[in-house]
Amino acid sequence: MLDSAAWRAGLLELFGGAFAFAAVGPRTQGDWRRDVQAVMMLRAKDPRGWSALVVPPPSATAMTDEKPFADLRLEEFDRLLYPVGRESAAQLLVALQGEFYQSANIPDFADREERLMGCAHEILSRFGRDASCYTNAAEARDDPNVNLMNPETEWNCLSEFTTDCGIVVVSDSEVGVFWAFFED
Repeated sequence: MLDSAAWRAGLLELFGGAFAFAAVGPRTQGDWRRDVQAVMMLRAKDPRGWSALVVPPPSATAMTDEKPFADLRLEEFDRLLYPVGRESAAQLLVALQGEFYQSANIPDFADREERLMGCAHEILSRFGRDASCYTNAAEARDDPNVNLMNPETEWNCLSEFTTDCGIVVVSDSEVGVFWAFFED
């Protein structure tokens, strides 16, 4: 069973040492996009009080806070995010730690794949079986069940950085935002 310690361990296994964002907020609006926006802007607190991970890359623009995302209008989410299946979401959670969001670029991936996929499934379990997942990986635009372990795709940027990629998870009670960033 997922608890606070397992959650933190999973986040660190998947995102530790990377420029990443992993945070959860409550569903308080009828429109899930408002809740996701609140998480991205760090205006929402985890309803369970569990850890978040917010480590954006250094930026050329002076950021007075740690918010790595652009201030998006709600309708922009419809253009920038695509529905994705649960297994594809788990694959991308793993791939996010690899350079250019490729699991092939994760050190010792062959030895770590099973553990990393286990962590990804555990993280997603928090949101229940009926949760919806969305990604900015354009490869999912035409196929929500695409293999995202090594996507050869473009990403719709949601941040101020050169490239970003991630997963949004929406349940009836919570929203999660899991993102990685690259700045050259």
